[in-house]
Amino acid sequence: MKFGENLQKLRKEKGISQEQLAEQLGVTRQSVSKWESGASYPEMDKIVTICNLFHCDMNVLINKDVLEEREKKDASSVVRNVFQNIADYIKKTIYLFEHKSFKEIIKMGAQIIIIICVILCFSVPFMLFKEMVISLFYTGDNWFSVFFSRFWNFIFNASYAILAIATFLYIFKVKFLDGEEIVIEEVDDFSNSVISDTSEDKVLKENKKKKIIKVKRTEGFSLLDLLSRAITVCLKVFLLFLLIPAVIGVIMLIIAFVLLIVLIFNGVFLLGPILIALGITIFCLVVIELILDFIFNLRFNRRRVIITIISSIVVSAIGLGLSIWYFLNLNVINDVPSNFRQTTQEDIYMMNDDLLVHYDCYYLKFVEDNSMTDRVRVRLDYYSDYQAAKLEKDNNEIYVNYDTINTININEVTDSIIENLKDNKLYTYDKLGHVSMTITSSSKNIEKLKENYQRQYQ
Repeated sequence: MKFGENLQKLRKEKGISQEQLAEQLGVTRQSVSKWESGASYPEMDKIVTICNLFHCDMNVLINKDVLEEREKKDASSVVRNVFQNIADYIKKTIYLFEHKSFKEIIKMGAQIIIIICVILCFSVPFMLFKEMVISLFYTGDNWFSVFFSRFWNFIFNASYAILAIATFLYIFKVKFLDGEEIVIEEVDDFSNSVISDTSEDKVLKENKKKKIIKVKRTEGFSLLDLLSRAITVCLKVFLLFLLIPAVIGVIMLIIAFVLLIVLIFNGVFLLGPILIALGITIFCLVVIELILDFIFNLRFNRRRVIITIISSIVVSAIGLGLSIWYFLNLNVINDVPSNFRQTTQEDIYMMNDDLLVHYDCYYLKFVEDNSMTDRVRVRLDYYSDYQAAKLEKDNNEIYVNYDTINTININEVTDSIIENLKDNKLYTYDKLGHVSMTITSSSKNIEKLKENYQRQYQ
């Protein structure tokens, strides 16, 4: 990285012009311009002055990227401070227990148990919230529901365990560690010797220092302050839990937005849903930003946040209006398109007084044909690519046996939906996985079959 580029970055970061910098360095504006363009370099005393002015290292100013090095230094200092705080926390905890009497330790242990019980009580609403989220995304006993419930359980339980421990450590620090000031003093230890003022004796005198640890009690920490801080921590924990479904929701909205964009390239222009997905996504991102602001005390531009929220609401409202208009003009058909192939299986059985047809949970239709006095015709209609079924008879019982469909042609359904949307048609496809049964016989036989079925399942 050239010196000139670093100088330009530092000058712009500080918000001063070339004329102002030149005036501070005692040179002309043209000289500063030549330095920044790389046409010339300042003298050594000017470089030293620039380093003092912008608080940077000379080697970094000349050979490296000053902003990048500053970020590295900031990141390393943050990590170093974190480890230092952890070490101080452990050290204070050890000193605290070492300098308390047995009675004080018992009292403190009882208070710790109460704090743990309070934290565990807060797990009840969180568990209810977890079950509520699982129920919202439950779509039946399928791979998505199983995967989501297990994934959400793992994320939730792990997050709650981490946050519960963090909450306990924070309350412990506020209640016990901050309530007592631990002072480490070094004093001279001359109890057993007399030391002169020679140089060797001075070294010995420094080595004869010992540490004295004093525990000073500060002003008492009120219960009201503890409860207010505990409520604040719990609120932050709750909002942190809300971030998980919010992030998942944003991801799903982005996926929906991408799918709607893909539909445009396939000839289906759904402007309303696109604006709704875009507006809600922006709104959720702002909500996530506000939650992070509250939890980590960040400082976002409030004016920008307010303008973004209003804009997202306006975009969503426009999208909602366009969507309502579109769906009012959409022809919704409660059926399956004719291009899907339906399979029919039909068998004829001899009628007797004990014949039982298991037709529960099927789309059933009885057809009277008085010419069939001693026979019963049973027909199944289903879509063989999405449902496999066959009629079977065991003694005097007729039932439907299902087989598992290992592969389903998703592309066929997707292409059909896209083609139908081009014609402003939307099929529900609810019959795609259904099996319809039609029983044909004489009216007398039909009544007998119904009677046998009711007697079997009463």
